[in-house]
Amino acid sequence: MELARTRLEMAYAFAERSPEVAIAEAKRLWRTSNGLDARQYADAAGALLRSLGAPIRTGPKGYGALTRREAEVLKLIGAGLSNSEIGDRLYITRKTVEHHVGNVLSKLGLRNRAEAAGYALRQETST
Repeated sequence: MELARTRLEMAYAFAERSPEVAIAEAKRLWRTSNGLDARQYADAAGALLRSLGAPIRTGPKGYGALTRREAEVLKLIGAGLSNSEIGDRLYITRKTVEHHVGNVLSKLGLRNRAEAAGYALRQETST
């Protein structure tokens, strides 16, 4: 939360005299804060990006808001488990795991499992 607040303050500070730096900070904040307790900072970063004319990917409704189960699946992806292994660990079918993985990728704006694993590891080390 503190990092998110600091990044937002930095983005606002640079907005007038160095918009490209402000945009970079706001984008970094917006990408990493979606779906976390720092959601209000992500929303503020999105508003700042729009005011500076920077395009942002808004995604589908509920973007960034992982369910408890999706967060568990993301954590296990970060641990390097396959869909079958995740299913065994959570007592759900492989097909259900595939569904959750798809939702995680969509909600977080990630392209593949490797990005999801990296995202999970970054979140783990930032807490």
